Amino acid sequence: MYVDECKAKGYYIAAAVVMPHDAAALDRTIRTLNRPGQRRIHFTKESDSSKRKLISEVLRLELTVVVYQVRGQPDRAARPLCIDALVDDLVTAECAHLILERDASLEKADRQMIAAALDRNGGYALRYEHTAPNDHALLWISDMVAWCCYKGGEWHRRVQPMIADIKTLAP
Repeated sequence: MYVDECKAKGYYIAAAVVMPHDAAALDRTIRTLNRPGQRRIHFTKESDSSKRKLISEVLRLELTVVVYQVRGQPDRAARPLCIDALVDDLVTAECAHLILERDASLEKADRQMIAAALDRNGGYALRYEHTAPNDHALLWISDMVAWCCYKGGEWHRRVQPMIADIKTLAP
């Protein structure tokens, strides 16, 4: 799973589900969507026409994304709810590897939350890491879907075909 977030009008974590044997090929394909000189796609910085084109191209890849959302709570309360639900789902799905976009200010707390959630799930062996968005283009997909869910309307409708589930969480 490749995970990124959006922290506006609520808290959204999007997790792109990818089979390990598909990851390298998908990463290469997604990188071809960069414009010349562009190192990564950060959805909020794209023009509307570019966003529409990127969504259309990504939909062809037939990726699946699960969204975890919390509304009306501060980030410090919302993120643990999302991380706990995400880890529970990863254990249930017998996922082997979790990749989160690095945010140095959250990394230590994330590691503690993930370790606690894994302990709660019988010590499940999940490999997880925080990486820069340039390291894994699949993180760009999570960024795109989280942003579109936050924006709602047309943007949410455009990415809806790749969303397997939206889990609304509450304290």
